[in-house]
Amino acid sequence: MAAPAVLDRPTEEASREAGPATLPEELAQSDDQAEEIIDVHCGFGATATAPEWNEAGTLRNALRERGVTSAFVASDLARHFDPVLGNAQVAAATRGARDLRPWLVLQSDRAAEANAQMRRYLYQSEQFIGIALYPDPVTGRPVTLRQSGELLNAYRRFAKPLLIAAPTAEAMLHVADIAREMGTTRVIASGMGGDEWREAVEIAVKPLNLYLDISGALCAEKVDYAIAHLHGARKLLFASGAPHTDPAAVIGLLDDLDLSPDDRARILANNALRLFNLDNKDAVHGSDLRFLSAPAAPAPDENAPHLGNLDEDEAEA
Repeated sequence: MAAPAVLDRPTEEASREAGPATLPEELAQSDDQAEEIIDVHCGFGATATAPEWNEAGTLRNALRERGVTSAFVASDLARHFDPVLGNAQVAAATRGARDLRPWLVLQSDRAAEANAQMRRYLYQSEQFIGIALYPDPVTGRPVTLRQSGELLNAYRRFAKPLLIAAPTAEAMLHVADIAREMGTTRVIASGMGGDEWREAVEIAVKPLNLYLDISGALCAEKVDYAIAHLHGARKLLFASGAPHTDPAAVIGLLDDLDLSPDDRARILANNALRLFNLDNKDAVHGSDLRFLSAPAAPAPDENAPHLGNLDEDEAEA
């Protein structure tokens, strides 16, 4: 398989235009007919090829050049080294942003720290769109139900989506176990099993609350395969993993397929709008991504029952 298309450094013009976290007015007022693309899993943090990827304005302009209108970002620092510092940095960088929303990155073997982070960022605030879990940064061991059970049980009360990286079929097996255990919590398996996407897709068929983003192996066939096995595009989401992979390359996967306009729109944005309970008109062109759910409530009792959050489309699946 060819090496992933790595995101190039933003153009000099785009870097000069990089501004504060709010969207430039000229972009907010762009053509309403432009295709909407929501990248549900994008990195945040400087890399060798994107040294300014820790600045909201630069990140935004690079995504806009590739047609991405909104993105949900996860701190690379939080993922690989320090969740507390990484989450604080991405929270500060995206505060007030209308088109960039952060994932709260937690480490499943550090339950006390994870609970403190959830209390800090998820109560009384809608800035973070959910939590993201990743394989062990040292050993590569996938996220498992046994290891993350305490954290996940505490997370149920928030009724927000859960993203778990699934770079292999083995990792997807564990994500499917977690999805079944979490019941109505919506779970996104990111990476689609990497090169083992056929097996990973087959594993993901049964859990009704399990979604797949299309990042991972740059192979157009996997999208067709998933649509066939999942009986439609309803559970597929666009994600790039930028800057490690260029979003334009992932968009190119869809361009290579004979998708119906409805399936293409579902994958690029509509499924994300539904899964994250976002108001469509507010997400177009990166304007305010407002949640339709009620404001966050005070911390509930530990034994309070979890309220389901599957929509009618999922319940009937």
